[in-house]
Amino acid sequence: MSEANLPHRAVALSLAALTSLIFMTGCVGPLDARWADSLSDARRAGVLAGLPEEAVESLIPLSEIFYGKITSRRFNSRATFEDPSVRQFFTTVASYSDYYAALVDALDRANIRFNRPTEVRLLGVEADPTGSIHLSVVFVGRNDLPLRLWNATLLRTDEWQWQDGRWWVIPGKI
Repeated sequence: MSEANLPHRAVALSLAALTSLIFMTGCVGPLDARWADSLSDARRAGVLAGLPEEAVESLIPLSEIFYGKITSRRFNSRATFEDPSVRQFFTTVASYSDYYAALVDALDRANIRFNRPTEVRLLGVEADPTGSIHLSVVFVGRNDLPLRLWNATLLRTDEWQWQDGRWWVIPGKI
């Protein structure tokens, strides 16, 4: 091999190693992993029937953004609490505070290390008679208990409501 090809080969090997490291550490998920894979189009259409077209089209992408903001963040920190990009999903600061407090408590009780979920998956969508939509999600994170090498999970159902042309997260009772 000539000495002129060595720098190009070193760069190629470095890029290959970096790419494999990124995928192994989970910084980038598999390309086919999708937020709403668990929902068939027929199921989604049935649950969201009766809502305006804009509401139907925006719920799944908007919920993916919301739960994505929670993933890989320490949720019991002041910086996360004061993040306006998470707060914008709630009608009032008080409703955000209620949701936030309940979620921090639930993550702590589920023994998710540092209250930092590493993954959130959508499990299902249900409608209720009041017009709200309930999203069932599972939060996954490292287990905070000693000698537990497996992940801890938290199953949760959140209420979403279409009001004034947009979706809002409605906190449950504390």
